[in-house]
Amino acid sequence: MINVLDYVRPITIDEAIERMAADEFIPIAGGTDLIPQLRRGNGCRLLDIGGLNLDFIRDNDEWIEIGAGTTHTEIHESKLVKDNLPLVGRACGLIGSIQIRNRGTLGGNIANASPCADSVPALLVYDAEIKLASRAGERRINLAEFIKGPYRTNRRPDELIISILCRKHAPATGGAFLKLGRRQAVNISRMSLAAIIKIGENSIIESARVSAGSVFPVPSRIPEVEIMLSGAAVSPELFRRAGEVAAESMIAKSGRRWSTPYKEPVLIGLTQRALTMAAGF
Repeated sequence: MINVLDYVRPITIDEAIERMAADEFIPIAGGTDLIPQLRRGNGCRLLDIGGLNLDFIRDNDEWIEIGAGTTHTEIHESKLVKDNLPLVGRACGLIGSIQIRNRGTLGGNIANASPCADSVPALLVYDAEIKLASRAGERRINLAEFIKGPYRTNRRPDELIISILCRKHAPATGGAFLKLGRRQAVNISRMSLAAIIKIGENSIIESARVSAGSVFPVPSRIPEVEIMLSGAAVSPELFRRAGEVAAESMIAKSGRRWSTPYKEPVLIGLTQRALTMAAGF
């Protein structure tokens, strides 16, 4: 049963914050996940952020700031994103269907906190931070800390997500974002992987960032892989071993489950492929 107790569409952030402080509202933007949530049967109050002008992409020195109300299509087509956060642009371009990408927003994808959220692994390799606002003022929190469990975040009921800030793509780095689904289009991710590596002289990896979705309870960086790659010489064998380390990390953190026999070899192969693409060979 769908039970909407109240619906408001504020026109300023201050008004939205006051509304959220006074009662427990669920912020909505594109509303692409709204009906499944409403079918859970609990009464809810909806706060539409569509009038708050949160659909922007800005260059803030070493950061790119993306408004919470920016659609996946706007992000995918943005030159600023392509030049500085290419994996975020690619991830947003693979979300759902054209209709979903045209309506769904980055803030909503993050706030929903699905383990298979396509944008999150890509955001994590750019050290993404979430900017929130409430009566108490603004605060920023690392995306890795913001999502605390499947469909659970550290957003307080009186807080509104304003924007997402990502550190710019460093020069001389390569990257890859891969998504595995049941079919080639309009699919929910079964597994995704984002990788950025910086290669210096003599093919030595100076730094690496690797994250995965639908692998751990929440989308996460894989520090064990990043550490083993840093300082090592690029080679197919190194990337194969990195895949094995990623799988070992998955089992250590999530345990052996019914899906492990499938996920283990797939994660090994996906990691190896992403790193190979990021290295440019």
